Amino acid sequence: MGARRTAIGIDVGGTGTKAALVHDSGEIAARVERPTLFSGGTKGAIAVAEDLLVKAVELGIEVGAVGIGAAGFIDAASGTVTFAPNLTYDDPHIAQAVRTHTGLPTLVDNDANAACWGERAHGSARGSDHVAYLGMGTGIGSGFIEAGRLVRGLTGAGAEMGHTVIEAHGPPCKCGLRGCLEQYASGQAIARMAREALAEDPASSILSYAASVEEVTAADVSRAAHEYDDTACTVLRRAGRALAIGLSNMANIFDPEVIVLGGGVVRAGEPFLGPARDEIARMTQAQRRRPLRIVIAALGGDAGIIGAAALALAEAPGRVEE
Repeated sequence: MGARRTAIGIDVGGTGTKAALVHDSGEIAARVERPTLFSGGTKGAIAVAEDLLVKAVELGIEVGAVGIGAAGFIDAASGTVTFAPNLTYDDPHIAQAVRTHTGLPTLVDNDANAACWGERAHGSARGSDHVAYLGMGTGIGSGFIEAGRLVRGLTGAGAEMGHTVIEAHGPPCKCGLRGCLEQYASGQAIARMAREALAEDPASSILSYAASVEEVTAADVSRAAHEYDDTACTVLRRAGRALAIGLSNMANIFDPEVIVLGGGVVRAGEPFLGPARDEIARMTQAQRRRPLRIVIAALGGDAGIIGAAALALAEAPGRVEE
């Protein structure tokens, strides 16, 4: 058996940049996390990579590569961000910048692609060659594996289910379109719909968890829904039904073996996932399609960092293969 290989895995999200030393078994040896600067995504990735290189020396671990899952449209071939609706990168050439600072082979891909790969390599989709992943956090990201390979498209902007339109005249999205899935089933969408609903029901217990209407979050809505608050349940039911439309579209386009749901919004649980499950069952039956296998991400919030590290060990340009 060959020596254990280790990579740095980095997940650049809308609010936090998480990173870890990850062995090729998927085991995490050390981790760090920093808030994501809205206009400093690349700077944050470099900072956590340098933190982990110090930890690696302390632990006697040799690092072979760096993998980064970055929010936005990514040209994986060059490691460059081409468009990011929810985050600004101070240097769009992320791979080059991190490689210059660390001296290590570096791979950059979309954060949801990294999470999808992580779940396939070490999580709830392990062993499956046809995988769809939908990550619902501040926004919505998606990743797809077909015949064991990630679907990236011509420029790296392919398979972005969060920015598929489910309501042509719906709310404007930061991507430039209107009525995207992200505007109905993401954390920011749930918070927006809750604020709108509170105008009709200012007595909702949602406000007992938030400092003000303007500061309501998806987590506040989830807490109120678990206390059977009608307004909170209505908001999550609407979001769940929108999620089902997205899942049906994913099934029609990719026909995956398994769909993995990840991201913080999944923690809303049954008030959100129950309506989604009921609606997707109805849609699936209407098409006489086989029942969909839908699972929750086993790696949780670590899917992105574990997947990014696994991708780096498999694909980073200039890596040493064993």
